[in-house]
Amino acid sequence: MKRLRHAFEYILMKIILLPLNVLPIPSAVALGGFFGGILWSLGVRRKVSRFNLKLCMPELDCFKADKILRESYKNFCRSMVEFAILPRYKGKTAEFVELEEAAEILDLAKSGEGALLVTGHFGSWELLGAALREAGVPLDFLVGEQTNPSVDGFINGIRSKMGIGIIHMGVAARGIIQSVKGGRMVAMLSDQDAGKSSVIVNFFGNPASTPQGIAAFAFKLKCPIVFGGIFRKDSSIYHTVFAQVLRPDYENLSKDKDEAIREITQAYTSKLEEIVRKAPQMYFWPHRRFKRTLEYPK
Repeated sequence: MKRLRHAFEYILMKIILLPLNVLPIPSAVALGGFFGGILWSLGVRRKVSRFNLKLCMPELDCFKADKILRESYKNFCRSMVEFAILPRYKGKTAEFVELEEAAEILDLAKSGEGALLVTGHFGSWELLGAALREAGVPLDFLVGEQTNPSVDGFINGIRSKMGIGIIHMGVAARGIIQSVKGGRMVAMLSDQDAGKSSVIVNFFGNPASTPQGIAAFAFKLKCPIVFGGIFRKDSSIYHTVFAQVLRPDYENLSKDKDEAIREITQAYTSKLEEIVRKAPQMYFWPHRRFKRTLEYPK
């Protein structure tokens, strides 16, 4: 029964994606924006999104907040379309993504020094990885496993087609260490509630359960951390990338390992907060970011 359901899900996904691979890229991305607007109008996770944005940016009135959230939904769906058709960008991501503000990460890649790349659910994050890879950054993604093996293979197949290496959660420790020591960069998202295996840091002045993996590996490897973000230009198909190399002062961090990990995590979480403040419509607000630390409305 499960195998039949997985087969149906995979076939349905392929049918939905078919027109996206036929339409011109601007039209396909615009279609994503259209469906994002529908999701907002239908009220999908609207209460959660409003709670998160009001908590983080209380100075916004209801009208401005809803305008930002509607655009956030649109941008999320545009970004999902861009990921689905990512192989169409192969060899030409530079036409869509400017890297002028990413000089630090490109220089680091040329030096051959391995690093950890951290970002959040901000902008078209999958396109960010593809653009950096095509610009010469040797890049691996740390990925979880989807419950549907066919869908999982499809998703990771897109990344592989763009030259991005895959490290599965099951072999995370060995894979990350080998990758960084081999002069590559390992990219991870670090802005969702991490439950028990987390560290509590401040995000917009609120306690937030945050994955500690990046900080823990950085502390162990004593390697640079690159914080990256990708900004969409209005509602278009064009983007600009911001990247900054963070070099924690490992020798002067707290001697307590847990506290040192918290300090490192706070440093890049604060960087994420900076870009979200700059462009809140680029952030994915519907997830329960404060699920472990705050009570959400029913």
